[in-house]
Order: sequence, then structure tokens, then C-alpha cells
Amino acid sequence: MRLLAGGASVRGPAHLLDSVPNQDALCVSGLRGGWCIAVADGLGSRLLSHIGSRKAVQLFRQLVRRQPTILHGLIAPKIRDAWLTYFGERYRLHETTCLWARVDASRRGVAGQVGDGLLLIRSGGVFKVLTRQREGFGNQTITLAQSDTRNACSSDFELSLPGDGVLLMTDGISDDLIPEQLEPFFDTIYQRQLHISKRGMRQWLTRELHGWSTPRHGDDKTIAGIFLTD
Repeated sequence: MRLLAGGASVRGPAHLLDSVPNQDALCVSGLRGGWCIAVADGLGSRLLSHIGSRKAVQLFRQLVRRQPTILHGLIAPKIRDAWLTYFGERYRLHETTCLWARVDASRRGVAGQVGDGLLLIRSGGVFKVLTRQREGFGNQTITLAQSDTRNACSSDFELSLPGDGVLLMTDGISDDLIPEQLEPFFDTIYQRQLHISKRGMRQWLTRELHGWSTPRHGDDKTIAGIFLTD
């Protein structure tokens, strides 16, 4: 069995029209026989959130390269502290959400999330949604800068059967999915990943996101996954 990973990120129609940069960010990176992935969604109300989201995914990649056996519950505070140190007093201009996952060569993984988006895991053939149900008003979200043990979710897991995997997406995608669609959506991404290269997967995902079934949805869209195959 082998591990495959892929992802893509596109600007939403509204940002294309207004010449606004993609406020989402993406990381898909090999890691000592395994993979690490991350997606982040900069707050639209923050002037430089596209820079903040890119830094968040970079910091996750750096962290798991330095500490490959880090406990899942320590990842959110480590990224938060490094992110706040980097931006200093101007951090509010850069605020972002962040979702992440790492699977090592032995197929053991960690995953977590701060803020909006969706984190899906299938482990031992059992599918689950790690993302907590949103509390408060629909336009409120927790940012990386605000994360703590109460509002960051995380888990460890193992990929042991073909079709197991972890899938991350920003709310430009997740807001358009209903609960009954989540496992079929996960399977669709997995089945496509089986038959094409990482580059081909990125191209296919990019086409799918540009042709998203709710074209009037103006948000940026980013997705990344790691899967175990035969």
C-alpha cells in the first residue's frame, strides 16, 4: 500500500472580478516517506490576510519537519505562537483560519483545525467528521491568533485500509456541502486520486473548483488530501 496526496486552491469569482488576491493558502509537501498538508483561509475583512494564511501553512510544514513526532494537541499552540511572533503587533491585519494534517511513512497521522472549514478522516474504514459544530453567529469565526485548547480541535489516527485518508477544505467548499454528501464527496476525491499523478490531481481539482456547482458563490476554494491506496 502507498500514500498519495494532492490539493488545489483557486480564487473565487468575486475576487477575480475585483482583482483581489487569493486569501486562501495551500501546502502539500512530502515528509520523510509521508506527507503533510495544510489549508488556510484569510479573513476577508483583514487587509493582508492572504499573507497571514500563507504564513500559517508554511509554519505548519516547518513545525512537523522539525518535530515529526509532535503530539496532535501541541500543534495549534505551536503554530499560533510562531505566527504571532512573526507578525507582532500588526497581526490583526493578517488573521486567518488553519487546518492541517500529517501522515508519516508508517501511516500514523495527526490532524487539526482552528476556525472555519471542514476536516474529514477515514481510519480503519470508519468515516468521521473531526470539525466541531459551529457555535455563535454564522459570520463569526475563530482565528489562529485566538486559538486555545477550547476552540481548536485535533486528533491522531492511523490509515490502515485502502480508501482511508484525511481531507481538508476551506469554507468556500465546505459551506456548499450537506452532511449526507460528505462521505460520497470524500470517496469521489479518493477515487480520482487513484488514477492520476499529483500534478494531474492538482489540475483536475483546479478545473472542478473553477466549475463549482454554485458558481455565484464568490469565495476562494482550497482543498487538500492524503489517501492510502492498494
